[in-house]
Amino acid sequence: MYKGKHIAVVCNYQLKHNRIGSMDRFFLAFDAACKTKGLSVHWFFPKSEQIEFYKNISFYSDNVSSVETLFLNHIEKRSHNYNYVFTHFIELFTPFYKKIRQQVNCKTFAVDHMSRPINGFPLKKKIKRKIKYLVYRNYIDKVVAVSHYIKNQNINDYSFTLKSKIEVIYNGIDTKLFNNSKQKQESEKINFIVVSHLVYEKGIQDLLLALNKLDEVTLSKINIDIYGEGIYKSVLLDLTDRYNLSHIISFKGSVANVYNMYWQYDFMIQPTYMEAFSLSILESLFSKVPVITTNVGGNVEIIQDGINGYLFIPKQVEVLKNIMKDICDNKVFLKDSDIYEEIRNEFALETMVDNYIKLL
Repeated sequence: MYKGKHIAVVCNYQLKHNRIGSMDRFFLAFDAACKTKGLSVHWFFPKSEQIEFYKNISFYSDNVSSVETLFLNHIEKRSHNYNYVFTHFIELFTPFYKKIRQQVNCKTFAVDHMSRPINGFPLKKKIKRKIKYLVYRNYIDKVVAVSHYIKNQNINDYSFTLKSKIEVIYNGIDTKLFNNSKQKQESEKINFIVVSHLVYEKGIQDLLLALNKLDEVTLSKINIDIYGEGIYKSVLLDLTDRYNLSHIISFKGSVANVYNMYWQYDFMIQPTYMEAFSLSILESLFSKVPVITTNVGGNVEIIQDGINGYLFIPKQVEVLKNIMKDICDNKVFLKDSDIYEEIRNEFALETMVDNYIKLL
């Protein structure tokens, strides 16, 4: 059916050997699924070296160009005639999509992973987005939203006419990697995990503020490991020292095998201000570890308050503090439910890949 056809996947996603996450696994699984159908795939990443994990894919990058420039230069200089172009983590409805169509007769699928500010975009930006949609809407055949929240935001941002060519494909997780059957070791402390980019928008400073409000008896029951890197790390380290929290918080950096660690923890914490659809939350749930997070974006599509986690309004530090204290004092209990197995079935990597193949 597809034999002899060619796909380009343009990802504004830098490859890192010490960060092999669920998106990386999706990219490889999609590549393999395409090959079984006779489709060849070329991958474009910004300023990346081809790491071992990606050794079997056709890979393009350089050390200077944005991924958009990299791809446009490629199609201008070479004879590849792509039938399909996918974009990931690239802004919608920009001149980039028009330039693709000027060079290549293809169908274009733009995948929107982008979270939105709590209060939405400023009016000026909203107007600009609507204008861009009117100018460039014909150069994208379909928008893929990673959650219903993102779908609705796009319709509000651009136009109700976008509804006819936008669909939701949830992110998926490799079920084989995430163990939910191992028995946790007995511990005198409650162990919390944070897996996040260390940036202001992820709200980790609110977690530190909440901890600073807890009494010493409660703090003595808590251990927190934070996995990730980012430009806000120095601020978080300073706050940790200022609030004398170094004895309960460990910054672990980025690790490639974090998937093998979730099961050791009692809860994940993600006090984020904005979220499209969190892979780290899914990974935690796949390991049967409940999540304390905010009621933003796609979080409410997978977290049911009091069943597989707890939800609170962003920046409500006092509420987060009370949730953690009630957990430590055994004042709250999660209801028994089959929701973890339901999530493993609904958000499996194979389902995600199948849904993307159906677009072709």
